[in-house]
Amino acid sequence: MSEDREKARPEDTVIAVEGEDDAYPMGAWRAWATVAGTFLLQMCSVGPVSSFGVFQDFYTTSFLTSFSASDISWIGSTQLFLELCLGIVGGKLYDAGYCRATIVGGSLIFTFSFFMLSLAKPDQYYQVFLSQGIGMGLGLSLIFVPTCTLILHHFRNRKALAMGILVASAPLGGIIFSIILNQLIHSKPGFAWGVRASAFIITGCFTLGHALTFVPPRLQSPTAVGVNKESSLRYPPYLLTLLSGFIAQLGTYFPIFYVQLFAKDHNVTQTLMFYSLAIMNVGSFFGRIIPNFFADRMGAINVFIVCVALNGLVGFAMLGCGHVVGLVLFCLLYGFFFRSTISLYLPVVAALAPREADMGKTMGVAIAPVGISSLIGPPIIGAILGPNMVWWKGITFASVCLSSASLIELLVKYSVSRVQ
Repeated sequence: MSEDREKARPEDTVIAVEGEDDAYPMGAWRAWATVAGTFLLQMCSVGPVSSFGVFQDFYTTSFLTSFSASDISWIGSTQLFLELCLGIVGGKLYDAGYCRATIVGGSLIFTFSFFMLSLAKPDQYYQVFLSQGIGMGLGLSLIFVPTCTLILHHFRNRKALAMGILVASAPLGGIIFSIILNQLIHSKPGFAWGVRASAFIITGCFTLGHALTFVPPRLQSPTAVGVNKESSLRYPPYLLTLLSGFIAQLGTYFPIFYVQLFAKDHNVTQTLMFYSLAIMNVGSFFGRIIPNFFADRMGAINVFIVCVALNGLVGFAMLGCGHVVGLVLFCLLYGFFFRSTISLYLPVVAALAPREADMGKTMGVAIAPVGISSLIGPPIIGAILGPNMVWWKGITFASVCLSSASLIELLVKYSVSRVQ
């Protein structure tokens, strides 16, 4: 089996593109233009999800006051669930040759849903849930996996770095949209026009992003490659990586959803409370790129293990961050390691894929369990916190999940070493 997998490594798969070179199958200019285009697409789709803490705070205190924090967190977690769990649909469509149509369709659904959110009325939970939870989540599911897979097909030697740059778009989008939304929905324009202004920005960025994106020709049929089609789905290190991603994601989004409420409960200044998510996304931006740069040199799985373990340790530190300096440091450090664990998860999965022709399916299947834990994680933590917001319970649960995931990934490294 190890010999079959060695023959089928993605780096050895040839894409029949005229004039290809070793590093860039479609040429360097098209590769980096596609990075820029997909960067814009993810910045304006995944980015607003990274700003959900703004909505969580606003809905809990002003807009959906008849509902608990746990009820409201279902909106954000449903977005994540659909984005990730239905990513297998986007991946299969990509493998079938419908990359462009899939991403354009997802962009239209996402933009339409964002505009519909601006029409939601106070205390009408179903209106917010349908537009933000269901609609935007469906749009995301058709954007995220195809754009990630597209990048992997444009690069041979710098996949982790290219992926790191791509996923750095989410924290940048989180910075931009958290500032815009906090400034607008809490002032004269209000919720409706704050959301509409964001939707207009998203429309413009989507248009430019599609113009910059180049789709490679479809790879040769999987049946033409002499490898078991389902080999990755029965490969123990791959399955353990899925388990690691599932457990990590149960706790990963806790600060993203709840940091503004945490700051408010600890009497931090309103200015810092509003900018806490933006500060976290500053750390996230660098956390998407720097670890991925080293991953190309030291191995994605090695850097992934370190980042997940440190993410768990920083999570525990939130217990002592009920003051200005501590909160700022926590937001920067947690943002850095939180995003690095997400950006490195995909290169680890890609390294375990049996064939480049099946990359979309392999990525989609790997993201599905992460989507399930993203759905149930924030509401579970909301229930653990309870109506009185007992912060140490939620912090402990989230940090233990991350620490456990790093131990599982250590087992993956050991398993891969034995196979090789």
